Amino acid sequence: MKHVSLLVATLLLGTSAFAAPPSTESLNQLLVATRMERSIGVAQQSLEQAVRNSINQGLQGKALTPQGQKVVDKFNSEAGAIIRKEINWADLKGAYMKLYAETFTQEEVDGLLAFYRSPAGVALLEKMPQVTQKSAAITQQRIAPLVEKLKASMAKTVEDAKAAK
Repeated sequence: MKHVSLLVATLLLGTSAFAAPPSTESLNQLLVATRMERSIGVAQQSLEQAVRNSINQGLQGKALTPQGQKVVDKFNSEAGAIIRKEINWADLKGAYMKLYAETFTQEEVDGLLAFYRSPAGVALLEKMPQVTQKSAAITQQRIAPLVEKLKASMAKTVEDAKAAK
């Protein structure tokens, strides 16, 4: 009897290892339902904006000559083209399909599809960019004072280390 219980427990625990892999069609549906292509486009735009912001920070608010502005504009255009070439849905879709196929079972994909097609799932997809943007702003507000505290602490540590000769 003890062996039968052990066998049943092993079979029940091991069923997920034998779960049906998701179909290509259901994975395609999930990527559409989660608006993954749009997310990749937003990531492209965010990265391009981050590059532009970095250039502007590097310039430290200095006015550029028309030729200097052309140099910056050319760089921003080239950087944007590189980003769009390297991070694009056509190239990434296969990797996402493989990742999802390795991660989820058909039953899980079916459940995710049901959720993302529901009013709550649609609301999550619609509102998550706002949540992400606002949470980034909250984090950014906390980072600036943190950096200043860390700089002060590091400067004191350097002074203390030099004095401890």
